[in-house]
Amino acid sequence: YALHRYFAMHRGWHIRGLAPDGEKWNASSSTAMLKSKMPTFILELLEESVGRRHIGLGELAVLAATVEDLVHGDTIELLRMAYGTHGLSVHEPLASIEQEQLVIKTYLLYFLLPWTQEAQDNATEIVEFFPEAPAAYPGWDDTVLWVEDLKESIKYQNRGEHNPFEHRDEYFRHFASMAHLAETIIDKIGMFQDIECRMIKNLLLDLEERNDGRVLLTKFWGPYMKDEHYYFTETPAFLKNLGALDDADPLRPSVIVPNIIYARSNCLATSSSFHSVCCVDQCNVLMETLERNVAHGVARPGLIAELVAALPSDTVAAPRNLSGSLRRKLDMIAARHSGHVPLHGRMFALWMHHAFPNECPFPHASGTEAPMTHDEWSERFGDSLATDEEMRRYMVLDNSTTDVAKPQEVHEDVIMWSEEEELVTQLDMEELSSLGQEGYQGTPALLSLLRLVAMAAAG
Repeated sequence: YALHRYFAMHRGWHIRGLAPDGEKWNASSSTAMLKSKMPTFILELLEESVGRRHIGLGELAVLAATVEDLVHGDTIELLRMAYGTHGLSVHEPLASIEQEQLVIKTYLLYFLLPWTQEAQDNATEIVEFFPEAPAAYPGWDDTVLWVEDLKESIKYQNRGEHNPFEHRDEYFRHFASMAHLAETIIDKIGMFQDIECRMIKNLLLDLEERNDGRVLLTKFWGPYMKDEHYYFTETPAFLKNLGALDDADPLRPSVIVPNIIYARSNCLATSSSFHSVCCVDQCNVLMETLERNVAHGVARPGLIAELVAALPSDTVAAPRNLSGSLRRKLDMIAARHSGHVPLHGRMFALWMHHAFPNECPFPHASGTEAPMTHDEWSERFGDSLATDEEMRRYMVLDNSTTDVAKPQEVHEDVIMWSEEEELVTQLDMEELSSLGQEGYQGTPALLSLLRLVAMAAAG
């Protein structure tokens, strides 16, 4: 959980074996991919630490460094593939700036558009595809310019290491320097690509009817139907697999904004079986602020309410007064846990979605099918993109039910809430046990009262 949060927030990396992908955080099968790639001595270190009950910061740092090294290893293999495509040796310096640009563009092509790797043995086909790359990936030109800036930055940072008798523009002729560039690209491209993620988020916010983190499915498809852009075309079934479909009202389903933004369908470098580069989860930034201030796995509901009321996001101004509904839900969580709220559980994640509906995703219970990429879905179920006919069918249904189904005003109380709890770790439960003697008395009665109040408020 900690490693997943770290890489998702600071690199934009989705690591197979760290992300739960539909399973519980402590499920052994979810870490199979990670174990298959980890060096044996690292696994032995981890198992020894687990035998001592707790993993310290030092062991965690070793694991983080190992995962980073594994990701770098994948990207170096892509770079070697780019060299091989053009018959260039990694043991000899490149002969010209043209060869340097050829290798870099081929590497980016394999990274950003993985399906082009199928032509790795056909250099002519790869070169002829370069002019078509912007059509296949709209951010191509911006990414190429960003890499050029990155090259200049690396040259400047390593200026003291240059051979004074070697031309500065020949720095990336050597494979070692090119490998360093590839590693820097994989380390930083997540933050660079997050600019596009925020643009997509703004497009979705423009389609929201209310500030509830939801866009009606018919409005979601609207820009495509009007030929404005082609970002939002997924089928309802694929959206449901991504955890991004709210079909509580089957007549007027909605797309959950943060869930579609953070979905694997928006990730880059999906050809690797180990990692991909995804949109940065802005909820992690909010959680990190809370964790820093609480400095505990659990906290009293009053403290959390005070901290969250002062916590701003892109779409929520602060300071603010939390609604009565949010306060009651926080008390309901505390009533389940001896008067304290575990920060790392499903109920609090759901509460954060209510408090920051456009930043924090709706958490789905474990045991669901792992979210897929477009390619993975297509291989198993067919096209992941809705047809024009399917879109029109939903729009006709939506128009016929608008007057009946569309509420004039939606209270936060009635938006998807569940008391299904699932803690990340038993350590929080142990801490709650030690605090329980000072906790609420008569918890079951209090919980029943809070439920009655919530139902009364919902009408």
